[in-house]
Amino acid sequence: MRHWDISAPAAIAASALVQVACATPPRIHAGQEAPAKGYAVKELGDGLYWVTDGAYNTMFAVSTEGVIAVDPLPTLGKNYLNAIREVTDKPIVYVVYSHEHADHIGAANLFPTTAKFVAQRETAAMLERRRDPRRPVPTIIFDGTYRLELGDQMLVLDYHGVNHEAGNLFIHAPKQKVLMLVDVVYPGWMPYKNLGIGVDIPGYVEAHRIALGYDFNTLVAGHVDRLGTRQDVENSLAFVGELRSVVGASMARRTFPDYLKSAPSIKTSWERHNDYELALVDDCYAEMFPKWSPRLAGSESYLKDNCWAMLESLVVQFGPAEVK
Repeated sequence: MRHWDISAPAAIAASALVQVACATPPRIHAGQEAPAKGYAVKELGDGLYWVTDGAYNTMFAVSTEGVIAVDPLPTLGKNYLNAIREVTDKPIVYVVYSHEHADHIGAANLFPTTAKFVAQRETAAMLERRRDPRRPVPTIIFDGTYRLELGDQMLVLDYHGVNHEAGNLFIHAPKQKVLMLVDVVYPGWMPYKNLGIGVDIPGYVEAHRIALGYDFNTLVAGHVDRLGTRQDVENSLAFVGELRSVVGASMARRTFPDYLKSAPSIKTSWERHNDYELALVDDCYAEMFPKWSPRLAGSESYLKDNCWAMLESLVVQFGPAEVK
């Protein structure tokens, strides 16, 4: 098991999440620096930096007047501060929350209290309810778009509605042509189970299309061992589009009443509904695995969970026209 170099205040909060997220060991691709010291930092251009521990990643911008840090990752803990100090001694002026999940912002309490914390209103409201000392309530709150400018750097923070979670942001660095969108695309990998634990699957699917509307070449996705590209977003969109089609067709071919007739049992119909869903998931996996396992790593671990998530969403979230 890998031992992560994280600070004590963040370690307890992050440990269970890290063990889950790292169920498939992170890969370090040829040419990418392995984070032997606990982290690796790489300039994306014009003062924008990517920092990773090999499984989680985020970014920060260094301007003439200070630093804008995004997502204080608990798996990095104080190593995030070390990464910043490796490239600048300028003060950290802003800390941006992509969304409220603790596995992405659970080390915010390690950052200077003089920093201003920025988040979308939905995220701020959730953090008010959480009362979590690791995740300070934001001091700058916005609704739709916030242009965060500091010296010669600018990040455009956009909220396009619920996707992975309410409040989840599109963070665009236009000068560097970098887009940060967390927990939607997993570059080179099958999405984490239940489509990244998405709360709104139609919004999750639409987030791919919205992302492709931005002018970017590099994607910071928050997870896995490498940066992403536009092609990664397109691949992920193709996957979820096919997933919706395959599951929808399977539901149309074999309805629940048909299943009850074809497989008699002494179980109650309530119990058998779960058996029916499991049968549809097996159909989905059998059809999609041969095509997608060579394209997306981790298919054997996460594809069935994603089949189930799409099935449930088609039943309770998508409109009738979208199920077909």
